[in-house]
Amino acid sequence: MKKITNIFLISMAALLLSVSCDDNRYGDPPQPSVPVITSATIEPASFTYGDSVTITAAVSDPEITLSTLAVSLVLDNKTVPVTTLDLRTGETSANVSTKIFIPLVDNMPDNAPISFVLTLANTRNGTDTRELTGFTGNRPYFTQLYLVIDNGGVYPLTPQAGNRDNYAVTDVVLSRSFTYRIAQKITAGNQIDYSGLVWGDSNGKIQLIGETGGSLFAFANSDIATAFTFDNYRFEASQTGAAYATPNFMLDDFTETAINNEEFYTFATTLTKNQEYHVYNDLASRTVVYNVDFFERINANKVKFLGETGEYTLYYNPVRKHVIIGVASPSHPDYLLACGYGLGYPVKITTEELKAVYPSRNIVTTDWGFGNVQQFILLRKISENVYQATVSMPGAHDHYAGFGIYDNSGWANQQNASQYIITGEPVFPALTGNNFDIPNGDGDPVIPSDNYRLTINIAAKTLNVSKVTLP
Repeated sequence: MKKITNIFLISMAALLLSVSCDDNRYGDPPQPSVPVITSATIEPASFTYGDSVTITAAVSDPEITLSTLAVSLVLDNKTVPVTTLDLRTGETSANVSTKIFIPLVDNMPDNAPISFVLTLANTRNGTDTRELTGFTGNRPYFTQLYLVIDNGGVYPLTPQAGNRDNYAVTDVVLSRSFTYRIAQKITAGNQIDYSGLVWGDSNGKIQLIGETGGSLFAFANSDIATAFTFDNYRFEASQTGAAYATPNFMLDDFTETAINNEEFYTFATTLTKNQEYHVYNDLASRTVVYNVDFFERINANKVKFLGETGEYTLYYNPVRKHVIIGVASPSHPDYLLACGYGLGYPVKITTEELKAVYPSRNIVTTDWGFGNVQQFILLRKISENVYQATVSMPGAHDHYAGFGIYDNSGWANQQNASQYIITGEPVFPALTGNNFDIPNGDGDPVIPSDNYRLTINIAAKTLNVSKVTLP
């Protein structure tokens, strides 16, 4: 028994000796390497939110390669992430000198004391932190911002008296709901210029975004919105709602139909001379041209009817983007009718835009007839024996036009063009027959396609031609 006890004690002693030898062999566990921010500066000391500053820093680690340098700003106990610089080059030291963008977020006060917190990390999660103080953050104020609606509408937002952070547009008519972004700059083509600040949707909130950012959603608990306000301090937006004003034109009251294989919306109604009509939805777009001989465009959302009180049909073409007037059985002495080749109702779209939808069509007519409202032009009586129509002519594709002016759609009493004295723009050469012709033969002058107002006095036998700028 004594022998067994001795063997057990010898074994335990050997085990303890083995453990002791292992500790001596490996030593204490190694301590992790710690990265160091040797020096760091940010310039300038005073800056505007939404601008850039320059950070310069020297960083290193005794043994482990570097990973990142994160920068945050702190104001009013609020920490705002600025950027994270990638230092993963396989090196244990780096000299940083680069511009960083200072974000603009909600509730950032003006002329506020700012500090920056720099956090350096190595590839094994060792970190070093340094705080830089003595900075001043300033709010940006703008002379104008832009409400850019996704369907193409652009509305200037102006700063409001007493609160430079509030930007608003009033006395407008917007849909009760729409998607939008807010931009500091826009291009000549009314597109967002992303070289400036842009506010949009990020994670369901208003934030500064880039080109891949989302649109915001606006909703007014009413028929329409008549004002829009953006609070650039709180990053909040609001709309002022209102009911539809009357009388009005809305596509909801129009009937969709096809005329001459093109899409139209028609609305038969009584129109009153000198009455102003509110226009809504697509009909309020500035790209829509209302027949300028029958309507005066007061503003984007209102037109004034110039014709005589009576029954009319409005024809809206969503591709050509114009509204033209039709009457039942138009005839002299209330109207004259121009029919032929190479003239049409003025539009603001281009031939290329039209042909993208209707490849075989042109802005102007290419055949004669009175079969539908696209084939002839209505001349409105403006005084005794004097009639007026505004037309696009000649066609840009061939610079030729030839048309007659008639008393009615039965081809009655065509005016003899050769008897007329032409004044104004010299678009018609010597006229020898019944038609008003713009020839395009060899040696003929090329008459540019444009919008012209024709004013004809059938008693004095004069026709004045003047260029027109569309409203």
